[in-house]
Formats: sequence, structure tokens, C-alpha cells
Amino acid sequence: MERLGTLMRGMALFLLMALGAAITAIPPLQAQDSSSALRKASVCESFGVQRFEARKEPPPFSLKDLNGKQISLNEYKWKPLLLFFWGSWCLACKEDIALLEKFVEKNRGQLEILTIAIDGEKEKRVRKVVKDHRISLPVLLDQKEQVARTYGVRMIPTAFLINRLGLVEGMVVGQRDWCSQEALSAVKELLDLR
Repeated sequence: MERLGTLMRGMALFLLMALGAAITAIPPLQAQDSSSALRKASVCESFGVQRFEARKEPPPFSLKDLNGKQISLNEYKWKPLLLFFWGSWCLACKEDIALLEKFVEKNRGQLEILTIAIDGEKEKRVRKVVKDHRISLPVLLDQKEQVARTYGVRMIPTAFLINRLGLVEGMVVGQRDWCSQEALSAVKELLDLR
């Protein structure tokens, strides 16, 4: 019986050593797998685009621009579109709008951009930002943030990318370098632009 106990302890020790050896061999394999997965990640993922599994039509809206003209989302059907939600108090938003201005200049005709100021009740502040930053992109006023709520905007800046068929492909939350080659590649990949 004593001999059986010694044999069992020996086998248990052997199994523990084998398990330990196996465990130490696993991390390098995992690291290698994750690095190859990173290399294969799409440009959209590396730029921070959150893709939607089920593409759907964006909630329709009609908002006034700074000239008092009513602009409807339906006017942009059959055009790739970036909806950019921002606020006049948000420094990152103002920096992103300046980069989006440059993005549009470099890629004229490829993509439409609508900016939606969520502080529409403070129109004077929005006008000041537009003037100070020389914003030429269309700026719509979201009175009482109704459109932002409908889209589920929880922080700004937030951008939604809508394809030619009028389906939301994904969103970008937070500040990004919209003038980078990565931004252009991500938008082209997501919206199937040439």
C-alpha cells in the first residue's frame, strides 16, 4: 500500500511537471497568434471604426443650418456620407472639424460631410466657432439634442459613416486624425470608395 502511495505521488509530480511545461509553452504561441491577428486587422479597426453587424437605415432627420435652411438626411441618399456630431465647447471636436475640412479638400467628390452641433440652442456660440475656425462644412443645429439622442450619441465627437445605399456601416467615437492616410483608407474600405 505504501508502495502504491509513493507511485501515485510520483505520477502526480510527473503530471504537474508536464502541465507546467505545457503552460510555459503556451504564451509564446498565443503572442505569435495575436501579433499575426494584429497584422491582419483591417484599416477600419486600426483607425477605431466600430462596425455594425447589422447594417440599417439611419434615423431620418431634418435640421436647420446656420442660414435657416432646412436640411434633410434624404437629400444625401445615394451619396457616401459622414455625419459628425460635435459641440462648441469641445476642443477635440473643433480640432477634428479642422481636419475634416482638409480631408474634404483632398478628397473632393468622394464623400459628403454633415456636421451636427448638439448645442443648437446656443446658436451664437456655434456661429462664433464656425467663424473663428473658418468652417465651410455644412453645420446643422440639433435643437435640444433630439437627433443625437436618436442616434445614440453618448460622447462627442462621434461620427457615423453611411454608404451609398443609405445604410449605416459604422461609427467612430472620439478624436481621430482625419487627415491621415489611415483615415482615408478606413473610409474607402468601409464605404467601398474608389
